[in-house]
Amino acid sequence: MLEPEAVHTGMAAVPEGWAYKVLYVQPTVLCEWAERDGAAPGAARWVVFRDPALRRALLGAHAALADEPPGLAVEEAVLAAIGGLAPHLRSSASTRERGRNEHAAVRRARLHLQDRWDQPVSLAELADVSGLSRFELTRRFQQQNGLTPHSFQRDLRIDQARRLLSEGVPAAAVAAACGFADQPHLSRVFKRLVGVPPAQYARAMRR
Repeated sequence: MLEPEAVHTGMAAVPEGWAYKVLYVQPTVLCEWAERDGAAPGAARWVVFRDPALRRALLGAHAALADEPPGLAVEEAVLAAIGGLAPHLRSSASTRERGRNEHAAVRRARLHLQDRWDQPVSLAELADVSGLSRFELTRRFQQQNGLTPHSFQRDLRIDQARRLLSEGVPAAAVAAACGFADQPHLSRVFKRLVGVPPAQYARAMRR
């Protein structure tokens, strides 16, 4: 179980490769389905655990989403999966506490990258925004975000590219809009990070 924006890899752990299913849940859904107000709870950045009941519920949700028409069957299956997550979530208070522990200089640099995700940003510019030296910023940024500033911005661009491709925007226009040098550049980075070329991803999203 991973929180949104948690850095992770889908690379195979064994030479034979592996297959897995993923359920992406918007954090607000946890509160909406529970019909309560307040900030969404969080999970540890890396949580690996055994929970046979939750596993069955997640498999049931995947099966319903794949095989059932929209309606009660899907909603009940997804609700069961979300309900099974409850014992493994932290309260919103502990989530906010973790946020306060983030170095303020790193937070400034991260926000600067998020605001300029599609623009060229130099390390000197980030260092000036954060108030740290380039060396110290790079070290702290990777320590707290799991990625270097360049990799963080690259992932922001890929997230936007996925959204645009799913909306039917041509790959060449996506490359220009998301700060890539050209369409081949987008294709190389996209395939390396997502696992499929942009055109194949777009077709799958349309289906």
